[in-house]
Amino acid sequence: IVEGSDAIVMAECGNSFTWSTHLLQFAQANRYRVSTGVGAMGHAVTGVLGAAQARNGKAVAIVGDGAMLMNNEISTAVKYNIPAIWIVLNDARYNMCHQGMKVLGLKGADATMPPTNFAMIARGMGAEALVVVRESDIEEALEKAIASNVPFLIDVVIDPDRPAPSGGRN
Repeated sequence: IVEGSDAIVMAECGNSFTWSTHLLQFAQANRYRVSTGVGAMGHAVTGVLGAAQARNGKAVAIVGDGAMLMNNEISTAVKYNIPAIWIVLNDARYNMCHQGMKVLGLKGADATMPPTNFAMIARGMGAEALVVVRESDIEEALEKAIASNVPFLIDVVIDPDRPAPSGGRN
């Protein structure tokens, strides 16, 4: 997405933000947006539509499963044929909360959620979607999403126990 397109890339707060900021590099300014305001979830999940509309082209949101469950605009993107792409980091947890509580030795709060097939939900709303379970398949999925002319969701099943690169900020 970064090197092969001019898409705007947005990252939701939480581990989506930490992984994106840690791993992505942009040669051009104004291609990366983050949602960090008090950890409020949902800005990138929904804002990707506005970004795609404003630039009349592709916009990509890298989001967690919790944010995607809270709110999304897949049906709106389908209705208006907005070329938004969602990359859902799916670990069946509010994982920044879970990992932060673990680091602090806190117990008792439940940050897990039932496993969700986001690709099935997206297809049910009329978008294109893929599930990725092997890291080796992510590049092909991204290429298909960028080449698509309709809303597209990539449901990436990730290891919930791999700590995010948050630098101890949890």
